[in-house]
Amino acid sequence: MLSIAPIEALLPAPTADPFVLLVDDHAPSLRQLQDVVTTFGHPCVAAGSASDALVYCDSRSPQVVVTDLSMPELDGQGLARWLKARFPTLPIILVTGEELDAHTIVALRQTFEEVLKKPVDVESFLSLLDRLMVVAADRDGVPSCT
Repeated sequence: MLSIAPIEALLPAPTADPFVLLVDDHAPSLRQLQDVVTTFGHPCVAAGSASDALVYCDSRSPQVVVTDLSMPELDGQGLARWLKARFPTLPIILVTGEELDAHTIVALRQTFEEVLKKPVDVESFLSLLDRLMVVAADRDGVPSCT
């Protein structure tokens, strides 16, 4: 008989410290992004789906979210709408491998702080992440983790 752990058991325990929530259904992309973020000193939680991210956000609010656009069931836009409804000032970065026209990018920037193309330019991504973590810390009254 196959035993399946509940989603909550698959995610790390909620952290009390500021963290970045990374969301991508493509495991290699998620691992690569997680390596970049942690190597440069930001605690993060990796979720393999928008549903997993929502479960995690039931117990803890991230300082910044980085999400993929195309994911099964609930895509990055749906995730962002849900998160913005619950946490209106939460900065969310969209990363995508899709080719987007200028009109679509303008529309996406109504919800997302930035729209980045995969593979992300590490230096500019980290600069953006550092800036958003400081802004989020100031907003939340949380000490900066940079």
